[in-house]
Amino acid sequence: MRNRQRYSLLIAGFIVCFTCTVFGNEQFDKANAAYNQKEYDKAVVLYEKLVEEGYTGAILYYNLGNACFKDNQLAKALLWYERALRLDPGNEDIRHNIAFANQQTTDKTEVQPDFFLKTGFNAIRDLFPLKVWTILSIVLLAVACICIAFMLILSRWRMGLFCTSCVLILFTVLSILFAGLQLHNRNRNDEAIVMRKILTVKSTPDASGTDLFTIHEGIKVRITDKAGNWIEVRLPQGDKGWIPQDAAEVI
Repeated sequence: MRNRQRYSLLIAGFIVCFTCTVFGNEQFDKANAAYNQKEYDKAVVLYEKLVEEGYTGAILYYNLGNACFKDNQLAKALLWYERALRLDPGNEDIRHNIAFANQQTTDKTEVQPDFFLKTGFNAIRDLFPLKVWTILSIVLLAVACICIAFMLILSRWRMGLFCTSCVLILFTVLSILFAGLQLHNRNRNDEAIVMRKILTVKSTPDASGTDLFTIHEGIKVRITDKAGNWIEVRLPQGDKGWIPQDAAEVI
């Protein structure tokens, strides 16, 4: 599994580095240099400029999260870590940094564990990034087609080639399924990070609503409804209420 994770990181790193080399090498290098020189506020500005110009990538988001964390911008750090994880869900470094940053938040939440079969399924889904699953499905399908072609030509190995083709097609379908699930997870807009230092959750989508409880920056919430400039959010432990839309940033 470690080797697969390293392979995933290598693929992601190549894609991002290639993008930055062709289109924004100088600025990316400047941002990295600023970070290495502990000029974290400058690094944040440079990384954010790359994002504003349309560049994406798990490594870019991860670096931006690290710079925000070092610059004491906890909520923004968690936001960019979560966005990086969407692009590379199997990256253990990103998961470790999210867990570490969550230890610095004021609100300590306990997430209910998922059913073990769902946990195992998601673990397999997150073994590789979306692009790796996509490439793998194409390769498996191509090999399956080759086996089918040989099966029609070579009668001696027909049964073996038939079984091999069936197995390859099955794994192709699974690869497409995992790619589709990752794409869905990447594009979802029902999770957000609270950006305000302290925020009172209301019973209704109105400033005059009853105060329910208080939450703080960095907590991850699920968006369950929207009314005007207010969103209804659910906390990991199940509490619900309304907050201003501009108080949280969608992952």
